[in-house]
Amino acid sequence: MEHLWILAAVIAASLQTIRSAYQKKMIPQLGEFGATYIRFIYALPFTLLIFIFWFYFLNNAIPELSHKSIIFCLIGAFCQVAFTLSLMIVFSFRNFAAGIAFSKTEVLFAALVEMFILNIYFLPVVNFGIFLGVFAVVFLSIAKQNSNISDVFKKIYTSLFSIGTLLGVITGMILAGSTIGYRLAIISIDSPILDATIYLSAIAIVAQTFFVGLWLIFYKKEQLYAVIKFWRPSLPAGISGSGATAGWFIAFALASVAEVRAVGQIELIFSILVSILIFREKINKTEVIGIMLLATSILIVIFARI
Repeated sequence: MEHLWILAAVIAASLQTIRSAYQKKMIPQLGEFGATYIRFIYALPFTLLIFIFWFYFLNNAIPELSHKSIIFCLIGAFCQVAFTLSLMIVFSFRNFAAGIAFSKTEVLFAALVEMFILNIYFLPVVNFGIFLGVFAVVFLSIAKQNSNISDVFKKIYTSLFSIGTLLGVITGMILAGSTIGYRLAIISIDSPILDATIYLSAIAIVAQTFFVGLWLIFYKKEQLYAVIKFWRPSLPAGISGSGATAGWFIAFALASVAEVRAVGQIELIFSILVSILIFREKINKTEVIGIMLLATSILIVIFARI
């Protein structure tokens, strides 16, 4: 049980990679907002089925939620939606790759919140692993466009002063708010981990499906129709998204957000493997260096906790 959070984070990251791949695949048919919505609406039935099976067929006790746990859960849910929408804004800039990379600074903001507000402190080696991981993600994202190491560092430096990077950092702050909200919701419930996880994930996905769907009705009705029309090829995104959410919730219940998200950066490695094995894309030597740095950072965080 002590190290279950590592397995949960890795599984969540892998399922999130699958979900993202299906969302990307559906953009031509659904549009960007429609492809975003399938992560909520088609995760809803599977999340509710798990809820019904766990509490009504297996007769597990439904946890008693406090006002605090509900508020924190909704904060996490709406920050997650805001994160998704802010990514759409980042996409509109030419240097969106750098912006997306800097959105991964979320783990740093999560660590700062946990240290200064929740009084959770990390070993120096864990802090080093977290910083190395963030640098590796930024390095790897830029390396996709540059095969020369010096060019990568120049691009990182010039990107520091761009509006896309600023929006990327703000996006990272919003995502940190989401993950912290979820963790605070989970630890504020006095019940077994799976009971709290299944209940809170159901609340989050219901709220997200309802309010994002309402927004689409008023502003992107044609994309909402497309989501309904292309329900069959969109289902895998919902299944994998539901599993990823459950994995993150379990991991957040067992370890700090910063550590979980640091290990969860393995998602980027999974994404690269998908690009190589499925889409037959080639990687350059600077990307290999970035992968090695990221893998090293993840191992540092894991072994510091073992």
